[in-house]
Amino acid sequence: MKLLAAAALVAALVPAVPTGPAGMGAAAAGRAHPAARPGAHTPASRKSGPQALSAQARLADPNACTTPADARLRRPDAHVRERNVLTRAETASVEQRLGQVLKGLGLGAMDRPDDQSTPSDLRAAGAISVPVYFHVLHDGSTGNVPTSVVKRQISVLNASYGGRYGGANTRVTFHLKAISRSDKASWFNEPERYEGTYKPKLRKGGKGTLNLYSARIGGDLLGWSTFPWKYKAEPKMDGVTIHYGSMPGGPIDNFNRGFSATHEVGHWLGLYHTFQDGCGGKGDRVSDTPAERDPTNGCPSGKDTCPAPGNDPVHNFMDYSYDTCMTSFTAGQGARMHKVWTAYRR
Repeated sequence: MKLLAAAALVAALVPAVPTGPAGMGAAAAGRAHPAARPGAHTPASRKSGPQALSAQARLADPNACTTPADARLRRPDAHVRERNVLTRAETASVEQRLGQVLKGLGLGAMDRPDDQSTPSDLRAAGAISVPVYFHVLHDGSTGNVPTSVVKRQISVLNASYGGRYGGANTRVTFHLKAISRSDKASWFNEPERYEGTYKPKLRKGGKGTLNLYSARIGGDLLGWSTFPWKYKAEPKMDGVTIHYGSMPGGPIDNFNRGFSATHEVGHWLGLYHTFQDGCGGKGDRVSDTPAERDPTNGCPSGKDTCPAPGNDPVHNFMDYSYDTCMTSFTAGQGARMHKVWTAYRR
């Protein structure tokens, strides 16, 4: 799912500029480009190809206004909300319910003051194997990404979650089951508008199956995802959508290493943005990610926006930094993925 300051308010959803189609009630998160300056409207051009996206455009908000969970955030000035950005009240409600589900499974609650996921929790977790169905939406030859690129994207996911760029091995792996191709101009060029049409037709598998869609996403949005706690209510809407240009070797400057998918899948596994709740509240519910007030734009050195110890986690996959800056998940984030998986996707 990458937004700027505005994104700090919502930490798990992507802001969707256009209103989604009927059936978009599935909470989702998204990733947006952080580069765009407030007030500067720089949407991707359908003729010339996608422009450099801002961090905000990387996220979309699934729980905010019934949009997806994280669409790498969009610019706050674009008057859109990340589909994966949540308010503190929304997050508190989600966490309370998560605690109840885990307690019902005999795994304790997560709604206590010490409800942060910790590195030790990951050491006690088993492995998670995720089957993936990749759906290529395209308009003739445009967007019809080759199988080799799809396989590279899956490899990037495995490297990201396996700690091979740095950081923790989350013990989550992804296995490509099949690739579908849909030559539908409307679906490809307006994936948010037609989300309620193509997802029910194409989605495969159950709650533990990742359905990943590639398309051309307008504005500064790089992708969006649904959150796991939304699956039961809208199973056909579950999944992650990414801008085809953000895949490995794609044409979007600074966001073409495949980490938009890494970010959005993080939302699909239950992670919030690192800047969730800003400097106050309980943040992203992970003990080893320092508090962060605002999403990161670019790859700054020494960014420290909160008085709590530690610089901002600008290299974390759940921030809005450039792909060239992203390197890792933390052990605490890995532990949270496993807890949420147990509650909603196992």
